[in-house]
Amino acid sequence: MRQQSTDDPNLFQAVLRIGAHTAWDALFRPLAHDPDDVPRSIEAVTTDWLSGVLCANAPDARVIGFDLGPQTSGSTVRRRIDLRYDRSGRNADLPASVFAKSSPAFLNRVMLTFSRTIENEALFYRHIRPLLLLEAPVGYHSAYDLASGRSIHLLEDLVATKAATFCSPKSYIDRSKAEDLVGVLAALHGRFYGRTDLGSQFPWLSTYPEWFSAGYDGFGLWRFHEQAMTEAVDVIPADISRRRDAIRPAQMRSLETHAHAPSTLIHNDVHLGNWYITQEGRMGLCDWQCVTIGSWARDFSYAVGATLTVEDRRSWERDLLALYLEKLRAASGETLPFEHAWKLYRQQMVAALLMWTATLCHSPWMPDMQPREISREMIRRLTTAMSDLDSLAAD
Repeated sequence: MRQQSTDDPNLFQAVLRIGAHTAWDALFRPLAHDPDDVPRSIEAVTTDWLSGVLCANAPDARVIGFDLGPQTSGSTVRRRIDLRYDRSGRNADLPASVFAKSSPAFLNRVMLTFSRTIENEALFYRHIRPLLLLEAPVGYHSAYDLASGRSIHLLEDLVATKAATFCSPKSYIDRSKAEDLVGVLAALHGRFYGRTDLGSQFPWLSTYPEWFSAGYDGFGLWRFHEQAMTEAVDVIPADISRRRDAIRPAQMRSLETHAHAPSTLIHNDVHLGNWYITQEGRMGLCDWQCVTIGSWARDFSYAVGATLTVEDRRSWERDLLALYLEKLRAASGETLPFEHAWKLYRQQMVAALLMWTATLCHSPWMPDMQPREISREMIRRLTTAMSDLDSLAAD
């Protein structure tokens, strides 16, 4: 996989190409009618297009109307679509509403296309989601176009189907939910743990080192990481601030783990905003655009460090790791020694931090993805974990 940098003409060629497509879409505002169309935005869908992509298994059914819910934005733009069907559609097993994600804006398209995350998520829902026995949304339709950066995903409306509550960094994860959370990760990792054919079975997926390099090198994010370490210094433990020059070498060492340890499928972005709680109190995991191949410890460290309060993480982390390893063994048949797993847990906390320094301060080619106060809180939690665990010394 050839890595690109911000000095690579291919990035600028991509920017020019995507900019031209985005300008054309804004000027002519085309609508999507044929099911093979990739809509420029959620607002561009029509009843014809919705009928074509949602009613394929009920050929007499049609969508006769729809309403769009409020919009939220981050790396993608998201809206709920409430659907109205004709009589045949009402009698068929079709969703009453869907959760739609799209990439209408220039910066969304540049980031998602250059990192190929629009392809990742679409093909995850098409080929991998049906293989998983865990709490995660069902995908009804996904489409993308790497030339223009257009993409759309129609997903299960979890609020309607499971009365789900989506988490935020202000959500409190108690002990029972923390245990359920690591169980979800064990179910995901255990399904593919130790497989050596993941790259050939799912050839569009990057390994985590490839994915990381494409982001940090491709968008020149190391300098933004340094900027964030300065801007957030008031929430970072003093020992981590003093040793900030050791973060990059520690991350390079952590990447080696993915090259040598048994691999599995990892979600790769398991912060609180990508978790939800069902009406029954179960933890579920959404937003699969960063899925990659790598070490289980990448997800486990990130999830425990980012979703729990500092005090709870300190109190529960050993117990949660022991529980995770027990559930992973039940799912995969593999037994991991606790002390080795603990070393990987410590080590991979560095990679979790790098997700959030590059969110607080980021390349001009990337959109704002999180409010500033959320990024600072995640940096506080993760650098505190690094300090507690001496992550910069883990090898």
